Amino acid sequence: MEPNYEIKENIWPDKTYIIQRATVSFDKLSEFFSKSYGAIYSQIHKLGITTNEPPCAIYYQIDEEMKETDMAAAVPVKEPLPEIRNLKKVVIPQSKVITVTHYGSYESMMPAYRAMEKYLNDHNLKKELIIEEYFSDPSKEKDPSQWKTNIHFILKS
Repeated sequence: MEPNYEIKENIWPDKTYIIQRATVSFDKLSEFFSKSYGAIYSQIHKLGITTNEPPCAIYYQIDEEMKETDMAAAVPVKEPLPEIRNLKKVVIPQSKVITVTHYGSYESMMPAYRAMEKYLNDHNLKKELIIEEYFSDPSKEKDPSQWKTNIHFILKS
C-alpha cells in the first residue's frame, strides 16, 4: 500500500537560482549533483553570496524511456548578483504550485510523484517544471528515513 501524501496548492514566490544545467542519465545523477553543488557553493562562497534556503534540483524534462533528464542543480540566492563564470542565473517567477513533502531516500520518491500526477489529473492541471528542495545532507544524516524533500510541481498558467 502506498503512503498517503498531503498535497497542497501554494503560490511559489519569485526566486533566483545559480544553476548548473545538463542532460544527465539517471545512473549519473549522484555524480552530477556532487560535482555541480561543489562548483556552485565554491563560487558563491568565493564571491560572498549568501543563501539561506536549501539546494534544489530543477527538472525541465524527464525521459523515462531514455532514462535521462534535462535538469539543473540549483542554489537559491538573493539579487543583485555578479556574473559567475561557468554557471548560470535563472529566475523562476511567482507561480502556482502543488507541493508534497517526502521523507525517505531519493530512490523511494516514486509514490509521492504518482500521488502528485494523480492530483494533476484529478484537478485538470498541467505542470511546467518540477523542483525538489533538499533539506537533508546525506553526507551528514546517514539515515535515509530522516531525509526531507519538498517536491513542487510548477503549474502552467
